[in-house]
Amino acid sequence: MKNKSSIVFIIFSFLIYVMSNGEWNIPIFAWLYPILFLCMINSNNTRKVYIIIISIYAIGFIIQFGRAIGMDIKICIVVAVMLSFLKVLPYIYWKKSKMKFQDTIIFASMMVSIEYIIYLIYPILGGLSDAYTQFKNPYLLQIVTVTGVYGITFLMYWTAVMIIWVWNNKSKLEYIKKYITIYSSVIGFVFVYGVVMFHFVGDSDKSVRISGVTVPVSNLLNNDKDVYATFYTDTFTDENITNTRNKLASLVEKLFIKTKQEAQAGAKIVFWSELNGAVLKQDEGVLLQKASDVAKEEKIYLIVSLLVKVPYEDLKENKTIAFNPQGEQISEYFKHGRSIGELCQKGDGRLKSFDTEYGRIAPFICSDMAVSSKIQQAGKHNVDILIVPASDWKEMTLIATKTAIVRGVENGSNIIRHTNKGISIASDFKGNVLAYTNYFQSDTKTLSAQVMMKGRFTLYSYIGNLFVYLCNIYLLGKFIIPKIKRLL
Repeated sequence: MKNKSSIVFIIFSFLIYVMSNGEWNIPIFAWLYPILFLCMINSNNTRKVYIIIISIYAIGFIIQFGRAIGMDIKICIVVAVMLSFLKVLPYIYWKKSKMKFQDTIIFASMMVSIEYIIYLIYPILGGLSDAYTQFKNPYLLQIVTVTGVYGITFLMYWTAVMIIWVWNNKSKLEYIKKYITIYSSVIGFVFVYGVVMFHFVGDSDKSVRISGVTVPVSNLLNNDKDVYATFYTDTFTDENITNTRNKLASLVEKLFIKTKQEAQAGAKIVFWSELNGAVLKQDEGVLLQKASDVAKEEKIYLIVSLLVKVPYEDLKENKTIAFNPQGEQISEYFKHGRSIGELCQKGDGRLKSFDTEYGRIAPFICSDMAVSSKIQQAGKHNVDILIVPASDWKEMTLIATKTAIVRGVENGSNIIRHTNKGISIASDFKGNVLAYTNYFQSDTKTLSAQVMMKGRFTLYSYIGNLFVYLCNIYLLGKFIIPKIKRLL
């Protein structure tokens, strides 16, 4: 019976883990599964428990994110196994430790350090952190204005290990009372800070209407033989190019019609989804002149998102170009945080903001939002509104949405993210979703929202990942250096 119970518990833990993130994203499960893993550690004295946890992590990762990250399945399996070996390390430490109170902090700090290492290796993988599952928890979310998303990571794992620690020491009430008070005080501070930041800091009654528009460019780029051959192969002909120019011109004209409609409906800022302005290099000047004319005619700020292809050369540009109501070009930004398989010119990642009567505005493109060190520029330069043209696929869209919302809170910026496919949102600097549409569930291809014109100061914008470094220092002082000394 014991073996049967163990198998049931393992299966239960696996299901909880799988549904904690990815497409399911049940926030409470992200707090629960580490407790279940620690229970396994507590009740099993053999090394096979590590293999079980590694297996759950690896298989669960493939189920959660295999399709989302767009990797070949073989590469995905390798990545899953590597990440699983990293994430099991805190559990191994906990099992081998004396399970004192300081070990609970070491456990949580190790997980913070591991997640940061994963981010440094490949930022998009960093966006898969369980901490992002808490994006709908308004009070908890405010802590990222100081610690970044890693503060949530710490609290989630510290809570899990504290529950196990209290259970292990339940007969020593006087001994654990002080430490329970310390933990409760931290949680209480986070809650109070969250309430204050959410309800009392940075409110503004001034807003501007912003619209994101899109056309079905993905169908043309991926499915039309002329366009696909011209943009993605070296087997195209002059006839392919001629047909491509005509087809793209028709699509761009629809974009300008939608732009004018939104402007006439009251939008003061209009932007196109990522890649929507697909154009050959020889036609780029004509498109930009038209964009300038429309911006001047409608008296709007117009941000066009372009995919520029140089025929007969292996060169594509994924960029935004912004025009003011006078028709002047005021910004050009190239995508920096490229996803897997993207073969476009990589931008320098430098902020390209511009001041308007509606606040300071800056564009970032799609997966740029995963690169926290780059988005941090928005906070440092007091960017009020981040314009994020995007292009998602079904399995990735929720992950990208969560990341964008958290980035906005970290840096005190309002966000409007509009995608060709998937979830388009507008959110404020507190994480409130102002407008939402899912293009996999709706035929609406336009997102309009009243977005606040003013952001707010956040400490995180200036100190960055100082919290991570403090966790690393704690690990050095309490764990790594003493181990080295004993070896010597």
